[in-house]
This record gives sequence, structure tokens and C-alpha cells, in this order.
Amino acid sequence: MLLSPRCPMLVVAALACGCYTGASDAAQDTEAADGGTFADGDGSGASDSGEDTGDPAACASSERPGAPVPMRRLTAVQVRRSVTAVLGVDVPLTVADEKLFTIRSNVSSAVDFASARGYFDFAEATVAAADLSTCSEAGAACMAWLLDDVGRRLFRRSLTPAERSGYEALFAEGSAESGPTEGARWVLEGLLQSPSFLYMDEAVRDDGYLDDHAMAARLALTLWGANPDAASLDRADASLLRTPEQIADEAARLLDDPRSQGGLTDFIDQWLRLDRLNDPDARPDLEALGPETVAAMRAEPVQLLGLMLAQQADLTALLTSPETASSPLLAGLYGDDIVDASGATTQLDPTRRAGMLTLPGVMAALSHAEGSSPTMRGYAVLSNLLCTPPPPPPPGVDVTLPEVGPDATTRERLEAHFSDPSCAGCHAPMDGIGFAFETLDWLGRYRDEENGQPIYDASTFPLDGEDITVEGPVGLASALAESPSAARCVVRQWTSYGAGTPDKEEAACLVDELAAEASGPDGLRAMILGLVSSDWYRRGPGEAP
Repeated sequence: MLLSPRCPMLVVAALACGCYTGASDAAQDTEAADGGTFADGDGSGASDSGEDTGDPAACASSERPGAPVPMRRLTAVQVRRSVTAVLGVDVPLTVADEKLFTIRSNVSSAVDFASARGYFDFAEATVAAADLSTCSEAGAACMAWLLDDVGRRLFRRSLTPAERSGYEALFAEGSAESGPTEGARWVLEGLLQSPSFLYMDEAVRDDGYLDDHAMAARLALTLWGANPDAASLDRADASLLRTPEQIADEAARLLDDPRSQGGLTDFIDQWLRLDRLNDPDARPDLEALGPETVAAMRAEPVQLLGLMLAQQADLTALLTSPETASSPLLAGLYGDDIVDASGATTQLDPTRRAGMLTLPGVMAALSHAEGSSPTMRGYAVLSNLLCTPPPPPPPGVDVTLPEVGPDATTRERLEAHFSDPSCAGCHAPMDGIGFAFETLDWLGRYRDEENGQPIYDASTFPLDGEDITVEGPVGLASALAESPSAARCVVRQWTSYGAGTPDKEEAACLVDELAAEASGPDGLRAMILGLVSSDWYRRGPGEAP
């Protein structure tokens, strides 16, 4: 049978939680007029101006609401990382994540049959690969390892007396059937399928703030993309994750740990859509580069963020620096853009490259196979760096581009439909931004001509209430780095990622504060630490007490 009698807990969770549907159908892909897709709106179809700053009187009040976070399931990668950290094995998990705003967040708690099967198969495969030698003989050492070590790390807290009794009975039943190792298998399968592991049930204290263990969990899942370690749980046990200072100190420890690569990867991957690099349907042409090169393209943006954090840089540096932590595997893509690769980092030509957006992996993720996509790139900037996603195309709109000559550039092909009012309203600003990237092709390589024609990369678009014109990707990066709207939007992406929920007006005051932090000394680190130690992040769902 699918779910064995010893592992019924997941089914109970699926039935009990199925009543909450959240925003599970958000962010559907929409056909773009250059023949591809663009996505990642908030699912409402409404445009957000990005200028909804907090009301000064409300921001001055201590009665701000907390992050409106419902109970949610861990994402697939969070489950895998957490299990690997505890058991030392990494097994595929075939459970799809939902998408909310630009992030993966399973706020729709319902688990369908296919997902339940995926969790069951994952538990079985994990147990089969795990080292259970501690339980070759029944005894206190086996139960201490299963419940006080593995169970505590998976549940993000100590097990309750009732839970311990249940698992001890399960161990006894399995041991009676086939020995203590089999009993350990039964217990471990149960732990891996328990809602106490798969769901974040964030307990709130009487004062409205998350309790210490919920705080440890939220911090680790934000900054590591995995469950907290034993040190964090020890601090939670001692009630040392309550004040902003305590939380900031713990967050600094997590950021300085190599495991923070997991949390940074989760954010950057979703913010810049880097998962498209490993989607054979979206980019079948990347297979020719080889998996190591594609992995290096996907890793470089995360490494750049880590480098900027280590250098105590601000948001401006992240968006404009010609320095990167490039792998030698990417030398062929950069070509003569590399000025100096003799040190620990790579210096790039500052007239061609500037910051995160001009990295080959980002440009490739926002392109089609064998062709750049100004539409996709412009949409990504509007949605994920300015928080002003265009609405979907009108129903029935013809996305076929007018015929142009065989030597036409991508820009000339797209500009041909600007005369159509049903297209121009959205595509003029969207493609206008994307045109600035046209000197970077579908693999992120520099070029100065296309089809024998010189590339024209001047770009005109509205920013912060006025129309501006920039020259190329470096000019665009500089304009975004100086934009208050862009600073606020990047912070909004972090608040959404950190709490697993759209921020909207609930975090407007915090966004204003953190946007100012992000532009100051050690701005990126200050922004992250300011977020996780804020009242908004520390409070549970609902209104402030």
C-alpha cells in the first residue's frame, strides 16, 4: 500500500490543513510578444507602483502589524537541506512548490495524493540511505539519537512527552517485528513525514512575538534555507532569541557561516529566475555548454552577493561593481571583458559590465534559446527590481510580430509592434528597459553587432516619476542603483522571501527603513540584519498587541 500503517501522520495533516488555499494559483506565466513567456507577478493582475511608502504617523507608532504568515510547508529544497544536515544523505524529493509573488512559498497547506506519495517515497529512500548503526542494538543510545538529536533537529524543537511516547511505541513495534534497526527505520520514516517537520507552525508568545523556537526556525530557513542547527536550538531552549539584539547576534552568526550559501542561493535563484538555466524546456541549448559551466553560471550571482557581503558593500555596489567571483569555467563567455583574473576575484571591463544584472547567468536566464529577450529582461527589471509588473496581455491579443527583413536586429523586430496600441502600452516601457541589455547575448556574451548590424542599446523608460534615457547595461545598472524605487523593491523582495508572504502595506514602514539601511555603510548586511531583528519579522500573524 502507498502509506504504511506506521506513517499515518502526513495523511492526517493533509486532511486537516486542506481548508486553507492561500494564493496557490499566483504568478501564472503569460505569453510575451517576443514569442516567450514572462511571469512572476503577484497573481492579482494589478500593477504595484512601488511607491507605497509608509504613513509617517503609522510608522512612528509602536503598534505595527507583524508578518501575516499562515502555516506553510517547507519548500522541497528546504526539506532536502534539513535532512542532509541531520542525516548526511541527499535524496531527491518530487514534490512541487507553489509560487507566491516572486518566491516559492507553500502557503496553501493542502497536500494532494501525488505530494503525499512524494513525501512517502522521500522518507523511504532517505531511511534506506541513512546510517542506522547507532541502533543496531536496542537501548538508550538509539532512542537518544532518534528523538533527542534527529527528532529535535527535524521538528526544530524538543519532542513533547506525548510525541516521545508515540515514537517509543513505534520503535518497540518495529523492533518486535524485525529487530532494533527495523524499529529505528519505522521511527525515522515517521519523523520525516510528520507535519511537525514538513510544516512551519510558528508558535506565538502571549505578547504577540514568535516564541524562541519559532524564531530560530524562521531565522535559519531565511538565512540558510534549512532547519536551525543544535546551537540555535540551544539558544532557543535558553530563551535567548527574544530581543532584537539577541536575534541580530544570532543572525550575524548564521550569515557568517558557510551554510548561509543555501539561503542566499534560494533568494537569488528566485529573484533573478536562475532556475531557468536548468530547465531543458526553456533553455535546451545550454546542454552544449556542459553541466559544470551551467552550474558555474547559476552559482556566480550568489557568489557575488557573498563577496559584496564580505566586503561590507551596499546595494549600489551589488548593482554596479565590475568585480565578480567568477569561475574559470566562465572565461569563454566573458572573453576580453576580463581585465584581470590574477587575484581572488575577477575584474571586468567597467564599460561593458556592472554588477549583478550583467552576469552571464542572469542574462542567459532571461533569454530564449539562441536569442536574447528584451521583453523578458525588461519584465524582470519592472517586476523584481522596480515592483511594477506589467499586466498580462489582453485576452485574444495577437502576439505575432510583423514581418521584417532577415538582417533585422532583435530591437528592430520588437519595435515593429509599438505602433499597435494594444501592445505599445506595456511593451514600450518593458522592451525599452530590455533594449539596454542588447549588447549581452542569450549566453551573456558581449557583442556590438547582430546580423551584421550595429547594436543600438540606448534605452528610454519611466523611473521615479520621470522618463530617463540610459546607454547600455552599465548605464541602466547605474540608474537602478541610484533609484529609491529600486532600493525599496529589493527590500520588498527580501521581506517577501524572509517571511514567505507578500509584504504589501503591512511592511511599508519597515521597507522605508531598510531601503535607507541598504544604501549606507555595510548596507547589504545591515538590510538583512535589520529585517530579521525588526518587529515585523519577529511578530507572529495578526495585528500588533
